[in-house]
Parts: sequence; structure tokens; C-alpha cells
Amino acid sequence: MAKAERILIVDDEIVIRELMSDILTDEGFSVASAPNGMAALKMLQESNDFVVLFTDIMMPEMDGIELIRKARLVSPALVPIVMTGYATLETARAAVKEGAYDYVLKPFNLSEIKMSVTNALERCRLSNENASLREITELFNISERIASIRSEDALLEFVLNAALERVEAERGSLMLVSDDGLEMTVARGVGLPQDYDHAAVHVKNSISGWVAENVKPLFVEDIRQEPSVDKLSWQLRDNSFISVPLERKGSALSGPDACKGRVIAVLNVTEKRNQKTFTEADLKILSIMANHAAAALENVRLLADVEDTQREIVFTLGEIVETRSQETGFHVKRVAEYCKLLGLKCGLSSAEAEILRLASPLHDVGKVGIPDAILNKPGKLSVDEFDIIKTHAQMGYDMLKVTKGHVLQAAAIIALQHHERFDGKGYPNGLSGKDIHIFGRITGIADVFDALGVKRVYKDAWELDRILELFREERGNHFDPDITDVFFANIEEILEIRDSLSDIE
Repeated sequence: MAKAERILIVDDEIVIRELMSDILTDEGFSVASAPNGMAALKMLQESNDFVVLFTDIMMPEMDGIELIRKARLVSPALVPIVMTGYATLETARAAVKEGAYDYVLKPFNLSEIKMSVTNALERCRLSNENASLREITELFNISERIASIRSEDALLEFVLNAALERVEAERGSLMLVSDDGLEMTVARGVGLPQDYDHAAVHVKNSISGWVAENVKPLFVEDIRQEPSVDKLSWQLRDNSFISVPLERKGSALSGPDACKGRVIAVLNVTEKRNQKTFTEADLKILSIMANHAAAALENVRLLADVEDTQREIVFTLGEIVETRSQETGFHVKRVAEYCKLLGLKCGLSSAEAEILRLASPLHDVGKVGIPDAILNKPGKLSVDEFDIIKTHAQMGYDMLKVTKGHVLQAAAIIALQHHERFDGKGYPNGLSGKDIHIFGRITGIADVFDALGVKRVYKDAWELDRILELFREERGNHFDPDITDVFFANIEEILEIRDSLSDIE
């Protein structure tokens, strides 16, 4: 560590101060001195570049132990060393308890002072390295967490709270930029007035708008010294704040429009704890977090678009299959809602039940490979024809198994297994019991229930009592007994779904 870093000498005896200053200055250190504890505290408050504090223990008004305690509150990284001519076990314990690193005895030994300072500076270096490592580790953990979040609301909530915690701020917001780039909306806020929740402001009339338009952070230590910025503020209660942009990467725009649309949100923090002022280190931390948050937010929105597209594809393909079977698309909609209801009642998480709802409409997608003459035959199928019909389960799986994404992968499993039976007499693979995926077991029940209740080319619609009687008979045979029990326990809700999505002639 360079010797230019500053050392503060505190002693009520001018001779001691001058002696210590001469010794340490001759060694190349930058030295300042104070005659008492109050003066020393004032110097520490005015300058944060002191590394080592030499203080006498026995001083009037404020002794060295109390000075160390108060100095560490002002400057936690400061390394205190006590000077005393009355070293006792009690004073040593008291000094160590308040954070003293070492002590030197009066009258001074030059080599002891040099060694004490060298050790203190080495400790400071190691402490700074450890602090940097902890900071990097913490930011890495935050970045990993940011990257793992798949909900935009949850992402915004986590980013704002993590940012406030890392820079010890009490108040802040995340403001989203509108698609046309003209407005900023408060998406998340902490410590803001209630009427600021989801409030919108023109980009020309806010600090966040300035940050978005200029695509660069704004760090203000005292807004009173920045009249042009103060004019844009929303009645800040604190003079110090930081605003950083969440910037899209790889914009294709150039020239005067280069900044347009590059910022998707702005992170703002103010009111640092204990009435402190934000630092360049805080700005660096927030800028790193903003970069990771911007990438994560873009990914979350992209995934949402992909999932929306998958939903459209799933329902469109499901309706196409039903149309080929001369049935209405309401069948796949009803099956989807039955599946979600049964999934939730069987203990699936809301996310798993939603995947089941989205994937189940493709249970019969393999029927696109079945000839119309067999698929829509009005009479009873021959053995050979039924064998051809049964191939739709494997064909559906083969069509979907190479796809990416949770929904289509779930759809592949459902297509393959929704005709398996709990007793092992189903097709295509004769699976039994819990070897059948729960998605397949639930969809099998939902599909049979709905199919029996509607008229098809090869049969009339069954009455509800007849359907329920079949389910009672097939409990544990065709159908999973536990899921069948859940089905009967929630039959009223299932019938409500059927009525709300009834076929329209």
C-alpha cells in the first residue's frame, strides 16, 4: 500500500503530536494531528481519506476509547492504534472492544511505531481486498438472482429492493419508458407518496426522463447546487440522489436517433441511511445492477412474447385438429380449463397447472396424420382402422418432442400418454399407475369426460348421469383413483366450466 495515505495523530500534548508527526513524515506518510477527540472527529467528518488513527488513551473531555468508538461510526474502515504510558489489561480490553488494532507505549520506540504502522496498513489493504471480494460476490449473487426471475413484476420488485439495500438508500423507484419514448411511469416505488404509484410524467419533465433521453447516469451530491436538475425533481426530501438507465444493448440506430428507444427503464435512489451522501462507489454498484437488470428485463419480455406465441400456436393447432374431426374448438378450451382445475386440486403449483392448461389442447395433434375416411367414419371402426387411430398418440409425440419450451415439451408428454390407462391396458406403451405422467392422467380424465358429453359422427352425446356412472366404474381401472376422487369432489366447478364454454351451433 502506498505511504501517501493519511495518518491522524490525536494527543493533548503538543510535544507528542510533533514527535509522532516528525517520525511518520520522515517515513513518507501524510500526517495530520488534533489536540483532542472533538477536533479529531471534526477532521474525520470533513475528510474520509484517513487510514490510521493514533490516539492517546488518557485525554480530557473525551478519552481515546470513546474517540475510537465514535471515529469508527464516522469511518468504519479506519484502523485505530492507541498510545499510552499506562498500559493495563483493562485499558487494552476496552480498546480492543472498541476496535483498536494495536498499541504503542510511551516513551516511543521508533521501530515499534514503524512496525505498528506497517501492520496497520497491511491490515487495511487486506480489509479493502476482502471488502471488494465480498462486494463482487454479492453483486454476482444478485446478478444470478436477477437472471433467474421469469416474471416482469417480480423482477422489477427484486431489482429495486436489492439496489436500495446495496447502497443503503431508504427511497427509490423504477420508472418504465413508454413504447413511444414520451412518458415515464412509476412501475415500482419504495418510500414514495401513495399518489406516485404508477404515476406518469413526460420525459421532458423529470430527472428520469433526462437520464432516458441522454442514456447516461446522473449522480448529484447536492441538488441545491444544480438548479437545472432541481427544477425537474419531484420534491426530493434529500439533496443527494443517483439515477441510472437500464439500457438496451446493440441498438441499430445511429445519428441523431441513436439514443431513441435505447433505455427501457430508469432506476432512482435517494435518502441514504444515517444522512450520508451517495458516493462514486454507489454509482458504480447501481450501474452494474442496471446493466444486468436491463438484459434480464429484455429476456423476460422476449420469453413472454414467445410464450404468447406458443399459446396461440397450441390453441390454433388444437382447433385445427378438432375441425378435421368435425368438432368445435370449444372441446380443447374446455379440456384445458378442466385440466387446470384438476391440476390445482391435485396439488400442482399454479405455474405447473398453467403449463398443463396451455399444453393440453394439443393432446390429439397427432390426428392430423390420420386419414379423413377413418377419422370421420360415422360407423364403428374395424380393428385395423382402430389400430391406425391409435397411432395418433405416438405421431403427436414425434411431432412435438423436438420442440423447445416448457409448454410444447409438456404437450409432447400429454399427446403420448393421454390414452394410457391406470390398469396398464391403454396405448401406445401400456404404461400403468404412476408411471403415467400426472399431466397424461389428468388430461385423460378431462378428455374422456368432455368427449362423452358431446355428439360426434360416430356417437350421440351421453347424459351426465351415464358419464358419471362410467367414471365410478372405471375408477382405478381406466382412471387414476385419486384424480377421479378429485374430479367428483369438484364436479360442480367442472360443470360450470362446461356450461360457460358450451358448443355453439
